Amino acid sequence: MKVYGGIRFGGTITIEDAFDKLGFDHIAIAAGAGTPTIVRMKNNLIRGIRKASDFLMALQLTGAFKKSSMANLQVRLPAVVIGGGLTAIDTATELFAYYPVQVSKILERYEELVAQTLLSWGRRTDRSVCPTLARRLDKEELLILDEFLEHGRAIRARTGRRAATTGEQPNFIPLVRSWGGVTIAYRKSLQDSPAYRLNHEEVIKAFEEGIAYAESLSPVEAVPDEFGHVKSLLFEKQIVEDGRWKDSGQVVDLPARSVMVAAGTSPNVIYEKEHPGTFKLDKWKQFFQAYAVSVERTGALACRITTDRRGACPPT
Repeated sequence: MKVYGGIRFGGTITIEDAFDKLGFDHIAIAAGAGTPTIVRMKNNLIRGIRKASDFLMALQLTGAFKKSSMANLQVRLPAVVIGGGLTAIDTATELFAYYPVQVSKILERYEELVAQTLLSWGRRTDRSVCPTLARRLDKEELLILDEFLEHGRAIRARTGRRAATTGEQPNFIPLVRSWGGVTIAYRKSLQDSPAYRLNHEEVIKAFEEGIAYAESLSPVEAVPDEFGHVKSLLFEKQIVEDGRWKDSGQVVDLPARSVMVAAGTSPNVIYEKEHPGTFKLDKWKQFFQAYAVSVERTGALACRITTDRRGACPPT
């Protein structure tokens, strides 16, 4: 196997180049899922809302979960993940596990800053924010810092008691849930969700790890606080009539300081857009046309167009 850098498929190399000039016999397009789906709700770009894929990539690529990492990846509770797929499950469990790490790191670094900037203040017993540091922060930042420090101290206390009494790893689930926890909100029922249909064991494990699930909810609006940061989400309850999901008119308000949108993606079909006529697309011009390969009695392979969107027909 060889790996080449600086190559853009469709730019530096086209399909014709690969087949006719470079001697390739097969091309596999593994260009990623494409663009994330935008949820149609009011204020869906205010602070505190981000795409689930963006959160997961930032968490893994920056190493924000490491004690030594200086990555800026801030999440607050309560948190809501919009979606019903395995990405939603993954995002919820990662966020749930990351929050105790985040507040613990903030508490440790805050105490180090206090020790370095005002040693005499560090000997005080009250838990208000150090005045020297407080003067550098605005009202919103002070509220968030107070929140994180309080939670960080609770995590530290739980860690110390658990280690002293049993030597076991502490259980942070009750604490995180008491602060609002992480809730997955899906527009249909749990049994209808892609995550349940594809891997129900992963859904079960998510519940065991403290994740909450709110079904039959379609997002309508993100409600901002006085600082323009999300504080809650408005959903419309969905009902089934004549086998179809529809709005009920009932509005549900879920508290949310962090919102991760895991509502699916659109596939990467940029090559066809830049080189029209190369591939066959479906009737919506959004996906590569799916096909199924079968073996005929003669032994020849036959390509049959299907309604399944998971495949792509060969170049024309």
